[in-house]
Amino acid sequence: MDNRLITFSAFLLLFIFISGGVNKITNFQGTVEFLETKINAIQLTPTFIAAVAVAILYFYVSLVGLNNATATKGNNAQLFILISVALISIPALAHFKKTSKRLIYSSAIVGVIVLLTLGSLLILYALYTNTYENYAYIATIGLAAFTAMTILIFHFPTDPSEMISFTKNLSILGGLMLLSQRFIRART
Repeated sequence: MDNRLITFSAFLLLFIFISGGVNKITNFQGTVEFLETKINAIQLTPTFIAAVAVAILYFYVSLVGLNNATATKGNNAQLFILISVALISIPALAHFKKTSKRLIYSSAIVGVIVLLTLGSLLILYALYTNTYENYAYIATIGLAAFTAMTILIFHFPTDPSEMISFTKNLSILGGLMLLSQRFIRART
């Protein structure tokens, strides 16, 4: 496939993340309060716990099981551990609703802003210049993990009104994982 077509398609996908990061900067306090409200509304049902486990398993299979390149196995194990900790933190925060501090939510939003804006720009730069592919791979996996967390926190499929957003985010997750494969091929 032509590199310009890949770059253009990736820009369309990543534009969503860049604009989301800018929106979170302009409405920082409201975003923190919204995240806290959504985390506090999570019901720790067996379905939700199973969904977190399936998301972790998905990233395990994607990062460790499918990639046989020896140069990336160490990075993938570290990424898998970070993603697992991030996904497990969702039910942990939901369980400890009363003791959660606003600093945790503010820090999470700052991390999301950095990931959405700088990660997206780094991926686009790597696609255009064919440099920094290792960092672009990590940013792509980070955006995929963020999308998985968004599905779990905001668009859980047990709520019928969230079904369209759930399928949209699932498609974005798949697109990001396919885009990450482009950087794996470039690294090996």
